[in-house]
Amino acid sequence: MKKTYYESLYILDADALEDDEQDNLVMCGSQNWDYYFPVDSEQANIETFSNVSIVEFKNNNDFETFVKSNQIIDYSLEHDNPMVLVYGKD
Repeated sequence: MKKTYYESLYILDADALEDDEQDNLVMCGSQNWDYYFPVDSEQANIETFSNVSIVEFKNNNDFETFVKSNQIIDYSLEHDNPMVLVYGKD
């Protein structure tokens, strides 16, 4: 399991971003297809989350166990490894 902390993450409209801005994508949510970026874009900002972490799992079993026993903001199965977005650093 790998955890990355962000002071702020932004849901941005990826279609409104320039190609080089889209390279900053850290997670694409499977739950609602939101695109999470660590940098804000005034023309594309939809929502902001503060004090959050992305937790990446090496296998589906660990991911499913975590989701069942923790409160999550969103999850993703769209990347190489399953991941969740949660509040907090620890």
